Amino acid sequence: MNVTKSDLLYVLMSIAVAAIGVVAVSNTNNQIGLYSLMGLIAIAVILAIIIKPSLGANILVIVVFTNISNLLTKQGFPGIMKPLVAVVAFGLLVRYLYVGRITIGHPKTIWAEVFLIAYLLVVTLSFAVATDQSSAYIEIVDMAKDIVIIYCIVSALQEVRLWKQTTWLMIVTTVLLCLLSLYQLITNNFEQTFFLLASVQMDQALSASSTPRIGGPINDPNFWGQVLVAVSMLIVFRIIHEKNMLVRLGSALMLGLILYIVLNTYSRGAYLALVIDMLLILLLYRKRINSVVVVTGLIILVLALPFLPATYRNRFNSLFVTSQNGIYEDTSLRGRSSEMLTGLAMFKEHPILGVGVSNYPIQYQRYAQLIGIEFRAEERDPHSLYVQLLAETGILGTVTFLGMVFFLLNALGKAVRAAEKVHRLEEWLPWLNSIRLAILSYMLTSIFLHSAFIRYFWLLVAMALAGIQITYHLLNKEEYNIPLEARR
Repeated sequence: MNVTKSDLLYVLMSIAVAAIGVVAVSNTNNQIGLYSLMGLIAIAVILAIIIKPSLGANILVIVVFTNISNLLTKQGFPGIMKPLVAVVAFGLLVRYLYVGRITIGHPKTIWAEVFLIAYLLVVTLSFAVATDQSSAYIEIVDMAKDIVIIYCIVSALQEVRLWKQTTWLMIVTTVLLCLLSLYQLITNNFEQTFFLLASVQMDQALSASSTPRIGGPINDPNFWGQVLVAVSMLIVFRIIHEKNMLVRLGSALMLGLILYIVLNTYSRGAYLALVIDMLLILLLYRKRINSVVVVTGLIILVLALPFLPATYRNRFNSLFVTSQNGIYEDTSLRGRSSEMLTGLAMFKEHPILGVGVSNYPIQYQRYAQLIGIEFRAEERDPHSLYVQLLAETGILGTVTFLGMVFFLLNALGKAVRAAEKVHRLEEWLPWLNSIRLAILSYMLTSIFLHSAFIRYFWLLVAMALAGIQITYHLLNKEEYNIPLEARR
């Protein structure tokens, strides 16, 4: 009797399920029973991913966007991210053994991938110079996990239809989280956090009374604003290019909701990024935008500004320095300035590998005393991804990270220009442009924010890599007379 690889796989899976079942039934220890149940679930997920690999990508997107693993940890439960990544990666690896398609080292994305791996190596090397090596080790493991997630998503999304579905999943998941925050704002019930999926920070610095700042599932208004602005760029292109009027209307409503929540994060970086993003859209894609609609929208916006609540207006005004004492009159800006200058001082003293990944906070006090702008007793963060790169990984980390971003955006641009020459790929172009602008938006807001929640950025990188590879798969097809959506 001939046994195929497929038969062998299912025999092994059956043996594993039977063994776990026997252990679960025969053992009275509740903890062993729980782990047995988790093992059965893992096997079921692996089988599902083998059959439908995009399921693995979608699971990872939901877990990352909802921050559910960290929320479970905060409530006393074990985190699920690392085991889940291992399960998804194993399922995709098994599928690769049968399908034979590998997505690592694609010719059109090779330089972005080389710099990505080089950045991981530099981060790993910085462990040697770190004062707090335990924090550095955790960061290195997280970085390696994020790269595994990137390649899981790229491997799972090698079709237009699947890529679009995952992009919509990002949008819809974000909108659902924003709906929870909308409920809080409407009802003024900020005690209801929906199992921490809709956190709120009460800030007394914005007005005489406490002002609720929406923090989403990550409990940080500034970082949540960064994520929302990036996702909003995915929706804008649906409004501009979508042919189905119902989808366009739904996209407009979703964008309006996200922008309202961005407004209630009171994140100045998010406000500024939105303005710049809108200008980029007008400059780059003005052919598809009705000028009358744009002018009307600007007039409505200008007329509405005086009627905005005082907290919004004050937050907008704080973007501009008008006081005679200058920038340091704002305690927040004074703190940010101190943190950035401190990071540059670290880089000056350790220019090659920095002070070690994740070691800026513990080094802050020593260097901040030399700057002399502000004195705080607690550890602080750099509040700028670029300053953090210089301070913690030196010139090597900065060059490899920014090199990865440069080559990724360059490859995206080439993919767009190549697709523009094929008429039947016209409908695919807005999707590529949307992910490109989402990445640019994230990089822009990163001027004011460090890498605390950079896993959202890595998801965008994964979608960009997959999108580029899909584009060239389509370009390599000779039968352009086949409708794009029919290609599976």
